[in-house]
Amino acid sequence: MDSTLFNPKNEGIQIQLRYYRDSLAISGGMVIVMSIWDIIKLFIGFFLGEDTIEELVETAVHEGGIAIIGTDYESLIRILMWVLILLMLSFLGAVIFLYHLYIGLNAYKEGRQTAKKRKRLYLVLTLLSTIFTGLIIMSNILVLFSATNTSANVDLAFLIMEVTAFINYIFILYLANKTRILEKAEGETA
Repeated sequence: MDSTLFNPKNEGIQIQLRYYRDSLAISGGMVIVMSIWDIIKLFIGFFLGEDTIEELVETAVHEGGIAIIGTDYESLIRILMWVLILLMLSFLGAVIFLYHLYIGLNAYKEGRQTAKKRKRLYLVLTLLSTIFTGLIIMSNILVLFSATNTSANVDLAFLIMEVTAFINYIFILYLANKTRILEKAEGETA
């Protein structure tokens, strides 16, 4: 037999490992993309939700007694409050993005086998995200069925996106577990 013949690793376990690793990397990328949805949802809630930023500012100005002082001072306080709230929302958006980026990059690196050290914290965070997203889905279902206003289409869109994120989180947990099982089985057969 010729020793220059290429023998690819295409036995059953290697094929399955490649499939699960590729799927894990894709799901990790999906978490990063879905973080943008969470940030958009945050801003939608504060600009179009029940308690908008404008209502929060007006309530603070009137209940704080600032409206009595004068119009110049009142408009300055309103501007400062808007800037402060937008800075807080931007900071919260950055935290949300970094949280999802951590989960997504670790899943991607594990799937592509580029991680220097295998981390388990991202799996714990993925499990927490799965639980939290499940609770949000239940809340959205209750809101959707009890909705009497015209926001039913928006609520349905929120529900669809949350279900997609939920399935993706479950898929990451499943793929990471399946990959570890197959790697262990491959190590035993080698």
